[in-house]
Amino acid sequence: MHKSTVIVIGNEKGGSGKSTLAMHLAVAYMYSGYKVATIDLDGRQGTLTHYIENRSRYAKDHSISIPMPEHLVVTPSIYSSHKEAGEDEQQLDLEISELKHEYDIIIVDTPGTYNHLSNAGHKNADILITPVNDSLVDIDVMATLDPDTGRITTESQYARNVRDIDSVRRELGKKPIKWFILRNRISSLGSHNKREVDEALRAMEEKLGFAYIGGMGERVVYREMFLKGLTVLDMLRMGGEGISISHVAAKGEIGEIIDALGIPAQI
Repeated sequence: MHKSTVIVIGNEKGGSGKSTLAMHLAVAYMYSGYKVATIDLDGRQGTLTHYIENRSRYAKDHSISIPMPEHLVVTPSIYSSHKEAGEDEQQLDLEISELKHEYDIIIVDTPGTYNHLSNAGHKNADILITPVNDSLVDIDVMATLDPDTGRITTESQYARNVRDIDSVRRELGKKPIKWFILRNRISSLGSHNKREVDEALRAMEEKLGFAYIGGMGERVVYREMFLKGLTVLDMLRMGGEGISISHVAAKGEIGEIIDALGIPAQI
């Protein structure tokens, strides 16, 4: 079988920037010569799907050549019986297995809520990235901390699910999931909240078994090109007016994320 890596972007909290991250990683790896496939498991919201549709339309309308991933949308059955849920999971497993024969990297974007498809996506992860907004409210999706000691009092259901999935993988002889927590929408200004979030994630890192990596700043440039389907990396390659220091800084952030993942890319 073709050697490939499945990267799952997962967080059971909406609005954490999963689709933006998925698109930037896909584009970075495509520019580096990898064959990339993307899977949208959030058929109801479809943010990544819309992003890619916008990209295709923009390239056609402006007669430009930009890399496009092979894209699939997997939606759950209308009914939610255990039988149909199992069939959905089997279908997703089959789709991913087939993509592995041809694509180097498969990026899976999951919904901001728990369902059986999201769980099935996590089971296929070689690498799991959980983006969390730079807020103590948002990192509560990982665990509850004692406000006085900073110690974990209760791990979240999401963290338990990841641990259980990883245990099953190990029992089946598969490699453990490489789990990364990534801060999103980080303020450029120092603040008490910013320091508290950093300390909280560091306190969770060893206990929950993830690697805490830098992240993406609170930058309009990450989101302003959505309607065109473009990313910061596309804009820098195209050049022209409108390129700012924020684009360059964002490119550096994406580069640091890719370095942490361990799949080399030249962006």
